[in-house]
Amino acid sequence: MVIGLDGVGLDLARSLAQRGVMPHLAGLLTEGAAWATASPLPEVSPVCWTSLFSGAGPGEHGVYGFAEPQPGAYYLHPVDSYSVAVPRLWDAASAAGLRSVVLNVPLTYPAAMIKGVMVSGFVTPELSRGVHPLELLPRLQAMGYRPEAELERGRQDAAGLLADLDLALAVRLELFEQMLAEDWSLYAAVVSDTDRVNHFAWPALWEPDHPLAAAALAVYGRIDHFLGRVWELARPEVEAGELRLLVAADHSFGPIVSEVYLNPWLAQQGWLAVEGAPPQERILAATQALALDPGRIYLHWRGRFPEGSLEPGPGAEALLADIAAGLLALRHQGQAVVARVHRGRELYAGPRAHLAPDLVAEAAPGYSLRAGLGRPEVLGTSHLTGVHRPQGALALCLPPPADKPQSVIGLYGPMAQALGLA
Repeated sequence: MVIGLDGVGLDLARSLAQRGVMPHLAGLLTEGAAWATASPLPEVSPVCWTSLFSGAGPGEHGVYGFAEPQPGAYYLHPVDSYSVAVPRLWDAASAAGLRSVVLNVPLTYPAAMIKGVMVSGFVTPELSRGVHPLELLPRLQAMGYRPEAELERGRQDAAGLLADLDLALAVRLELFEQMLAEDWSLYAAVVSDTDRVNHFAWPALWEPDHPLAAAALAVYGRIDHFLGRVWELARPEVEAGELRLLVAADHSFGPIVSEVYLNPWLAQQGWLAVEGAPPQERILAATQALALDPGRIYLHWRGRFPEGSLEPGPGAEALLADIAAGLLALRHQGQAVVARVHRGRELYAGPRAHLAPDLVAEAAPGYSLRAGLGRPEVLGTSHLTGVHRPQGALALCLPPPADKPQSVIGLYGPMAQALGLA
């Protein structure tokens, strides 16, 4: 059984447990083994959850973000379940004749025809294509099930978003609990609302007098009640050695001091040439590099982009070195905003490594690296108050494992072993 808590770091989990916000989680932390894991880069949900449930890195599964450049065009193609080039845990379980219940896991839309039940997670634009078997759809509709709260509301009304998150979460957790009664060998359910609270109301989780504190903590309290029900039902089997329970996050979170907009920075340096305003902007032939969220930089290669002219060789290598050095030198109030810059060919390996960004910038604590093509400035803030971090994701296992994998990717091994698949 896997319960995913999107974006929950070990530090946040322990704090909420110690403060009495999540007493059931506190009990699990006491009874099980808890540790922190490192996330693959970029540390966004499609990349990290796909890695956790496949045991593969982006160079193998082919997912590097929420959207990928379309070959030979400037169009960004949103990733979905068809983008994943490797089998995931439920695929392996189905091949072995085992039934799975897979609920709200990111990048499972459209839903796969697995042996068992699947209700897809973020992003699910059409619920009817996110449900398997389809006979389950009327039941979800009768419940008022929504794959996601109205996130756009959070741009202007964080309090309204938190209220809507709680409403959508209540129905989702009701489904989660109902599905515990299904016949399964693998049960995997991801709570994505934790990530949303962290993005839109991070300070409210830490400051008792914050105006959003009660609403933000109430969402976590609702999740804790669900964890209590899970443990009530699972404990006898865990103690009998018949079930392994893993509570895990895909990445952790921290506060935002400033956002950093990489495309305006590239333009300032003379490496990006654009005409027109979003969404009608046009990348010009003089461009040498462009950025995608979060911290992904692609050189303007001939053949990969319509107007690209760069060829592999010393000139491209010098450009990569100059961009990396410039990012590492970038400062905000005297502080470095980029901690590390990785070469894609060194960071990733596998049959999909050729799709990787040329550079992956890793933000310093407190900074959020955004593409920001429509922004006039390099540094600024938005409606978001919390940002992903690639270190410190929660992992909690009962019974305690013999080994504690130090990466999100490594969590696949114990899950597969528990199912007899490794």
